[in-house]
Amino acid sequence: MKNYALLLFFLAFGLANYGCDKCADIECTPPPPGFSFQLLDKDSGQDLVANGTFNAKQVKVFSIADNKLHTMFVTVSADSTAYTFTDGELGWNTGPENASYELRLNASSVFPFTFETKSVKDGCCTAIKLEKFEIEGVERLFNPQTGLFQFRI
Repeated sequence: MKNYALLLFFLAFGLANYGCDKCADIECTPPPPGFSFQLLDKDSGQDLVANGTFNAKQVKVFSIADNKLHTMFVTVSADSTAYTFTDGELGWNTGPENASYELRLNASSVFPFTFETKSVKDGCCTAIKLEKFEIEGVERLFNPQTGLFQFRI
């Protein structure tokens, strides 16, 4: 009789919690950390696209793992003195096997970089967090308030 009561208790408990998923009504697909950057002269701080050193149409991010160029979005300041580049594809493929890229400014200016992201469970959602970012051959600064990287070349 005790076994029967115990079985009924666990059965009732299981049925009471069945379908009570606290996350069932929550929709979330948080994007990976943004990758927006400016190209600046390391000595003067002047924008290298605005001053004609590089052409905005030639600035590309190349994924080594996918063997493809990413689509770049370019924003130009009202006075045309600052160009901001944004890559909306970077970071969606997580893990170290998907972390190798090249910043291509023209045929002779190519900078390898690592942008490694990781999926992290955050409550009901899985967030994508930046695990590691390194770039070779340029000085890198980051403004956490704007989320903007500055590459000083």
